[in-house]
Amino acid sequence: MILNKMVRCPLEQTFYQFIRKYTDFDAKDPMSRLANAIHQDISFPKHETDFEVISKYMEENSHYSKLLSIFDDAWNQYQY
Repeated sequence: MILNKMVRCPLEQTFYQFIRKYTDFDAKDPMSRLANAIHQDISFPKHETDFEVISKYMEENSHYSKLLSIFDDAWNQYQY
């Protein structure tokens, strides 16, 4: 289960734009695994900055089940 976080992020970039910088299909680190999964997901809410919308999407899509804790860490980095 994803922890309750701030709903809106004050940054101008979307979460998708933030996480894309970690995309590396040769890397096996957690952030790259999350970024790779998001990059390959054509339905990911690319224009969202709202934590609740993104976390609900990820919770409802089983291929993210093992990446939810990584998402919490990524969201914290995205905010700061």
